[in-house]
Amino acid sequence: MSDICSNFTAYPAPCSYEFECRDDCRLKIYEGQDSNVFGKYIDNLKNDGLNLISYREIQGNIFAAFTGKANLTLLYTPCDKTVRLTASRENRFPSFTKQDCKGNGQTKFYAFENDQTLIDCGMCLMIQCPDDSFFLVDSGHYLQMNDNDRIHKFMRDRTPEGKKIVINGWFITHAHSDHISKLIDFLKYNTDDVIIEGFYENLLPCDYPNSDWEFEEKELARKLFRVLDGYPAPVYKLHTGEKFYVRNLSFEVLSTFEDIIPEFIDDYNDSSTVLMLEAENTKIFIPGDAAVKADRIMLRRYREPLECDIVQVSHHGHTGLSAEMYEKLSAKVSVFPVTRIFFEDEYDRNDANRKAVEIADEYFVTGDGTIEITLPYKTGSAKALPDETFEDFAKIKRLWRYDYPKERMDRLYKTFLSNSGSLENTLIPASPEGWIEPKPPTDE
Repeated sequence: MSDICSNFTAYPAPCSYEFECRDDCRLKIYEGQDSNVFGKYIDNLKNDGLNLISYREIQGNIFAAFTGKANLTLLYTPCDKTVRLTASRENRFPSFTKQDCKGNGQTKFYAFENDQTLIDCGMCLMIQCPDDSFFLVDSGHYLQMNDNDRIHKFMRDRTPEGKKIVINGWFITHAHSDHISKLIDFLKYNTDDVIIEGFYENLLPCDYPNSDWEFEEKELARKLFRVLDGYPAPVYKLHTGEKFYVRNLSFEVLSTFEDIIPEFIDDYNDSSTVLMLEAENTKIFIPGDAAVKADRIMLRRYREPLECDIVQVSHHGHTGLSAEMYEKLSAKVSVFPVTRIFFEDEYDRNDANRKAVEIADEYFVTGDGTIEITLPYKTGSAKALPDETFEDFAKIKRLWRYDYPKERMDRLYKTFLSNSGSLENTLIPASPEGWIEPKPPTDE
């Protein structure tokens, strides 16, 4: 890696900071720059024989990508007069040209109901394209034990009989356990009738000295990297400023952990890659678990509105983006990937959650059932599918020390039933009282 930058003309300024990213990729940062010098450098790289494959501006921020003797990305951000350059030998670029999508189906967005029997977190989003293929975002937690099977069944039920499930892309926002665990299991147990065409990510290296990123989480991330390295599908590393295409979907990369460097990433959630997805004239904002530092950077860079139709509320509505960001997004639909319990517990004390709901025409909590929205989105067209999972309060108390009054447990159970929930259909046995205390009935 040490000589990769010798393959092209150096940027005409002292390097302020360097960072070794994963995947044979180096990030170099140049502070105190202006757009004229940046523009001349683009011309120098062309004269070096590198191929300019993408050049675009978004709200004054300039992005360029080159292939040739090295694969380069460059991003100039006028708000802080900084150039970020990444150089690699091996990194694959996603498709920067629009793709055909032959098929007669409708484009549908799904915010999947992860199994909330034992844990409140987890996130999985899906888009089904007109050719019946799927683009997935994240997966779920290892305590959502059957969710790799549930994700498979969900796609199997929506794929024509006799055809393989086609996953045209699987995007990983960041490598926390509640976002990657079920992807690891899916690749191990559920791919016999599945074609996966590629993975999309920009994940923080496991040797990053973040005390918030616990040992278990790092080991899961290492496992994910090994699984992806061994799986026969390309992995595309994303960089801020890219606009790429998958079937009839387009994606703008609005933020990655590279934008925070050299500032220390003390909250691992801030390593989330943030995308704006567009399909059928509908924009969907996907921040993963992006938090305070990513929020601050995006608010500085994108002074104009980033209006969208649907927003995935960051970090399950716990702590994430600011109320100001949700104002900038002005989404018509807010989706909270969390349980009804935690949505209610945090709503009154979380300004950002209240702002997201206040602005939206409608909001949904995935713990109440998978959300289905046919695109293009029309007000009132979103709906929740039948509720498939229910909290086992006794197990939750033993695992997490959460305790709820009986009146509240009864009310939540009634809500579950009102959402067409059925305990007979839950994959993990559950009851309104729980299966640990009191113990389940016996035949005696």
